[in-house]
Amino acid sequence: MKQASAQNTSSTTLHKLRLLVALPMLIIVLGFGYIINDAYTQLRDFEHLKQSVNTVKLVSKLVDRLQLERGVSNGYLSSEGEHFKKEMAQKREAVDRVLATLKKKGTLSKHSIEAIEKRLQTLRDGVTKRTLSPSSAFEDYIHIIREFQVDYLKLLTSVNDTDIKTKLMAYTNLTYLKEALGQMRGAVNGLLSLGRPDSDLMKMVMSARGEYIASLERARSLQEPYYTKKLDAIVGSPQFHYLASLFEEMQKRQFNVQAIEPKEWFEKSTALIDRIYEIEQEYLHQIDAAIMERSKEIYLKLAFNIAAFVLTTILTLLLAFRLKNDVGRTLKLLEEYRDAVDRSNIVSKTDRSGRITYVNDKFCEISGFSPEELIGKPHRVIRHADTPKEVFDDMWKTILDKRPWRGVVKNRKKDGSDYVVEVTVNPIVNNEGEIEEFISIRHDITEILRVHETIEQTQQDLIYRLSEISEARSKETGFHVRRVAEYSRLLGRYSGLSEEEIKYLVTASPMHDIGKVAIPDAILNKEGPLDEEEREVMKRHALIGYDLFKDSDKPLLKAAAVIAHEHHERYDGKGYPCGLKGEEIHIYGRITALADVFDALGSERCYKEAWPDEAVFAYLRAERGKQFDPKLIDIFFEHLDEFLAIRDRYRDSCI
Repeated sequence: MKQASAQNTSSTTLHKLRLLVALPMLIIVLGFGYIINDAYTQLRDFEHLKQSVNTVKLVSKLVDRLQLERGVSNGYLSSEGEHFKKEMAQKREAVDRVLATLKKKGTLSKHSIEAIEKRLQTLRDGVTKRTLSPSSAFEDYIHIIREFQVDYLKLLTSVNDTDIKTKLMAYTNLTYLKEALGQMRGAVNGLLSLGRPDSDLMKMVMSARGEYIASLERARSLQEPYYTKKLDAIVGSPQFHYLASLFEEMQKRQFNVQAIEPKEWFEKSTALIDRIYEIEQEYLHQIDAAIMERSKEIYLKLAFNIAAFVLTTILTLLLAFRLKNDVGRTLKLLEEYRDAVDRSNIVSKTDRSGRITYVNDKFCEISGFSPEELIGKPHRVIRHADTPKEVFDDMWKTILDKRPWRGVVKNRKKDGSDYVVEVTVNPIVNNEGEIEEFISIRHDITEILRVHETIEQTQQDLIYRLSEISEARSKETGFHVRRVAEYSRLLGRYSGLSEEEIKYLVTASPMHDIGKVAIPDAILNKEGPLDEEEREVMKRHALIGYDLFKDSDKPLLKAAAVIAHEHHERYDGKGYPCGLKGEEIHIYGRITALADVFDALGSERCYKEAWPDEAVFAYLRAERGKQFDPKLIDIFFEHLDEFLAIRDRYRDSCI
């Protein structure tokens, strides 16, 4: 019997040893697969980042070359001299070289670039044959440059590195600032060449000035202190004051073309552009340095992982072979593994009634309780009020059914603060199938959740920055998008949307008019009603906004795409761009439509006065079931006081 017992023991031990040898080999294979996959993912993302940044730099260079071509072309059209021809040909060749490189090495759509090339060629033909006026050609160049800037903004959405994306956003504001100043320089040059006032050129000057001021403020708000000082130095420079006084004369209609010295104007405006260009180049160096630093981090991490993997593999194999030859050592190593788990995780044990029988040091360290304060107590001693009772009901139901329970729980520390853990509770079952005890293994994920919240806040900030670009061009205030967001929050809540849906709705609703960045200023800011052709151009902003976000797999940007696309659809099916009807329109689109129209009617615009409240309310009631979802109209009037309170809280201020 002893021999049989020994054989059984030997067989059992041999089986365990084989498992112990196989387990490290499996870990090695899985570890190698993880390292290879992680390295591939990081290198792929890094290559995409480098391509995106390189494309940004190429687009920036292209915009710079187009600005130079625009200036020479304007000079050619504004004079009878032929000396501009040679220089104009040189500038065109410089643009074409960058375009060729962009098509070959950039990440922008070649189809999109080729479409812009065709427009550029048509524009060049008109300049060469002198069939275009200086102001018309100048405006066409502006539109082409803006198309590349819109592509640049699309490109930013694909950059995942927060630090580099922040630098690119700051760089974006500098490029818009420089382009606005370039437009002013070109338009004033045109006025000086004509030697007399010209209404079209004057409109260009004042429009560019507004964009210049908005871009300057955005640029200053995003800079590090070093760059903020440089921008402040520009604002305090004689060249800036010269421009400011000139534009003040224009606003007061005291502008005298003959009183301006063309050379002085050109030199001072060019000096400002050059100083902004210097800061712009420093930003490019900063971005390049950040990419190099990121490259070092990736390769160092990869080298470390490979070295750690090789070392782990060698050690694991040595341990596995030693375990095979020494049963005692095998059991000892198993004990060591158990202790390692205990040292590296937050561990506790409870009896069948849920009273704590064991806690490790990690448990005491994170909770702030001593073992004496925990042993014999139920787990409710660390329960946090924010964790619903249903979570614990589900936990007990699962583990009493002899199945492991996994979930995320917020716990309370002794000092009253909280921490969040990912928990696995395992029932320990004996040979008779009865539960002996429960073991809980926890991982502290508090910091991970905080990082996730930071990322979400950054994404939301980017959404608001992009919406500010759109609103600034159409001379709206930042409070317009804030009011639309808060009205949408109320409508979403009373419509029964989940908290997550409301979060996406509120964050994305400011992007409803982002497509207007591609609408010409002459239409966007026209005083008075638009004609039929202008209305059709204006309607395109819904599709432009949709195209900007439609290919994203991020829930927030998907919501932005829906809102931009559908906020001008009507409940009766007579809206645009798709003529959707009723609940074919996404609830996000229906809510944003009502919020936007309510705010627009009650707000002053460049083309209308603000409506009185009673006129607004009458219009909304009249459009119930026509333009607007009748349920949303009912919600609006049931909670009218809350909507008016929001309007008063975020009322536009006069500056």
